[in-house]
Amino acid sequence: MQSNRSLTAIYFFSIILFTIFSFYAYFSNVKDYINDSIIAIILVSIVFFLKKHINLYNYSFILLILGLVSHLSGVFGFYSSSPLLIQYDHFTHFLGLFAVSVIFFNFFKKFFSENKINNFLILIVIFLTSLGIGSLIEETEFLGFLKFGTGEGLLKFGGLGDTPSNEGMLRDIDVLGGGWINTMWDLVYNSLGALFGVIFMYIVYIYKRKIIRN
Repeated sequence: MQSNRSLTAIYFFSIILFTIFSFYAYFSNVKDYINDSIIAIILVSIVFFLKKHINLYNYSFILLILGLVSHLSGVFGFYSSSPLLIQYDHFTHFLGLFAVSVIFFNFFKKFFSENKINNFLILIVIFLTSLGIGSLIEETEFLGFLKFGTGEGLLKFGGLGDTPSNEGMLRDIDVLGGGWINTMWDLVYNSLGALFGVIFMYIVYIYKRKIIRN
């Protein structure tokens, strides 16, 4: 874990950043992202105050913040018009779960040993734990849809993100599998993000151990 001072600076910067997003959402009349900004503040606060227990590093904390920023940037219309070569929704899920897997890796790496089978099983645990967070996000979206209906942001379904927000169109799309397709693609990119995160971190871990030994 890195120094409390640097982590604290990153934390307060993220609070300011998410607050700016909430104000922009309000004044641009995309107010559903105000809720998402508040959720982002709550999430980074939980991670920050658990920093000693989860072995939090500057880079992993920044990755998490970037993952949240990528979602909040949907307020600029990126979900409907991606600035990237892939669908913006795919990118946000990949980056978000990459960040989550990095955080979990740093927590579980203390259990690594010279036993390769043991390490492989721990990697599976990290991967599956990360996927659990991804599934929880999808369930949150679903429960938000049941409560608030269609619209923009995490707690609603459709709008700038998933599908058209018109209720009639949404029902037709869902009958044809649109809702399922969106959810499953989200889970696929969650899996890819978590997998790449686990593999990348383990390669770095092995490389650092070799340097220490030499």
